[in-house]
Amino acid sequence: MTALPFEYISVADVKNIFSQKDKLMSLTDTCGFFLCQNGYVDIIFNESTYHLQAGDIYIYAPSTYVSILNISDDVEGITVKCQMEFVLPLFEHVINGQHFLMMRDHPCISLTPKQLRRLEMLSDMVEDRQKALISYSAKGALPILEIEILSLAKAFFYEVLYDYASNQSIEPELIDSKDRIFQNFLISLFKNYKTQREVKFYADEQHLTPRYFSSIVKEKSGHSPSQWIMQIVVSNITHLLRNSDKSIKELSSEFHFRSQSFFGKYFKLNMGVSPKEFRQNL
Repeated sequence: MTALPFEYISVADVKNIFSQKDKLMSLTDTCGFFLCQNGYVDIIFNESTYHLQAGDIYIYAPSTYVSILNISDDVEGITVKCQMEFVLPLFEHVINGQHFLMMRDHPCISLTPKQLRRLEMLSDMVEDRQKALISYSAKGALPILEIEILSLAKAFFYEVLYDYASNQSIEPELIDSKDRIFQNFLISLFKNYKTQREVKFYADEQHLTPRYFSSIVKEKSGHSPSQWIMQIVVSNITHLLRNSDKSIKELSSEFHFRSQSFFGKYFKLNMGVSPKEFRQNL
């Protein structure tokens, strides 16, 4: 059975995810969304507070850290987590780089009752087919079920994108080759940020010169590749400094810096303080 590129988490499991006030959810290598069906959740994302209630959907990108402030006892909902390689190609014909950034910076929308019913229907279909995939004994039918689940999941994500675009008044635009270069950069960055911090690595992957590659990323996102790399690397380091007991030496090794000293200089250059000072000031 082929591993599916997404994980569907139903209502019962969501209660576990939101079981603790002040819990920090680390979503470093996946993207997806949480659809609130009942109750409410208050979260902090990028220093902004969001109140999610029944009919609201929160869409998250990789390298996301969400602090849970308050939850109601009756909270229910659906969470879908998936790999960037599965989601970004779905954007190819419907959402360009600027729209992707808009979704990252403005991740919450309120659905109409009709939109909510459609998503719940698709969600039920995905869950039903996943259960069938697990229990079905006729091996010859497995490829059919896998294709069906992937197709339903794509329909599910397209419906989310359609609802977001409708509610945010996003006009359709042509997706050009530069959007694809930017999207491929993001996929690679979220996979390789712990080992690759040079722009040349990401440019070489797409057979482009670093200068031309940088100009495209800057044009499509407003930030250079170096800024993207720094932001993802530093945000993940600061998260671990806050929420783990790993030593500075262990973090230096985990992020493949050539020495602990170089790790400290890189962090201080971007944060203004050393990793040790950052942790002491928490």
